[in-house]
Amino acid sequence: MSSLDAVAKDEVTIAGTNTVPISNNSFKISHWWYAICPAQHTRKARGDIKMQFGNALLLKFIAVIFSALALGTVLRLVAQRGGSTKTANARFSSLKTWWGLALLMSLAALMGKFGIILLLAIAGALGLREFLKLIGWQVLGTPTLIALFGSVPIYYLLVWFGFGEVVRWTAPVVFLIAIASTRSLSGLMEGYIRTTAGAFLGLMLFVYGPSYAFFVTTLSETHEPAMGAVGWFLYLVVLTEGNDIAQALIGRAIGKTKIIPRTSPNKSLEGLLGGMVVTVGLAAAIAPWLTTWKLSAGWTGVGLAILSGLLISVFGFLGGANMSGIKRDSGVKDGSTLLPGQGGMMDRIDSLTFTAPAFYYFVLFASR
Repeated sequence: MSSLDAVAKDEVTIAGTNTVPISNNSFKISHWWYAICPAQHTRKARGDIKMQFGNALLLKFIAVIFSALALGTVLRLVAQRGGSTKTANARFSSLKTWWGLALLMSLAALMGKFGIILLLAIAGALGLREFLKLIGWQVLGTPTLIALFGSVPIYYLLVWFGFGEVVRWTAPVVFLIAIASTRSLSGLMEGYIRTTAGAFLGLMLFVYGPSYAFFVTTLSETHEPAMGAVGWFLYLVVLTEGNDIAQALIGRAIGKTKIIPRTSPNKSLEGLLGGMVVTVGLAAAIAPWLTTWKLSAGWTGVGLAILSGLLISVFGFLGGANMSGIKRDSGVKDGSTLLPGQGGMMDRIDSLTFTAPAFYYFVLFASR
């Protein structure tokens, strides 16, 4: 039960004791303070971190990730023998970036839900910064920028303090009202429609969308994997990034049929279909570790793993295509040079902006 649920039901758990009903309205203020008490959430974060570092399944899975990354590194280095120096340097930079990203993801998982929120907040803020630079700092204006960047910590703090359910339903409307009101009341009329709509799109893509990667860990404990709720997060991220890699490598190797040449000339039908096959196979392989979809459950478990792999592959492609459209409209190839060999943060989490909410609702309805 979240802190907000406890408040709504007039009950609270004090110092690990049983749930105590609170019926006197005079206790409401202290009751709400308990819901957002920093000390309480600090203890919760410490307990979660301690539990994750003792999670044998999680530690084994992280070891598998780095083993696979090491194997991929060796294969990539062997494949680059005899190639051009420029291409080899680009591939080597990308490999180093993947190692860094894998380390950050692993640390976030080991820190539990707090680590996941922290990772998503940082990635969202960096992606939003790159996106807003495409619109233009001067056109947006200082009041709009304060509202936009202030939304990121406020959003994730509310989620962390237990108001995730309310935030998830109200954030789009709040974002829209906040941005439109800030711009109209500040008299920022230059490119009002395009800039206001663009700012709203930025918050939806880089803050709201990826946050579902955290929300998937908050689903009912009756649907919690053996690894714990963090398993859902890892499943989503590994499949999303794995799909990106598979589509890129297969498309580069045998891709001939262009799907969306005006939006992204490098995306091919062969890459899309090849990515689907790889992602579905990977989903079936890691689902027993990270989800409640066990192969021992027969076609129910296998079917859900296959369907989730297909869903993540399709929505990952759509998320990448959407970001390609944004960059094409802005006349840039990459969001920035933040991640050597891969572009910017908006290039790295482009697929996750679509796969996270799609996967959340898939798991939600599949669990019923």
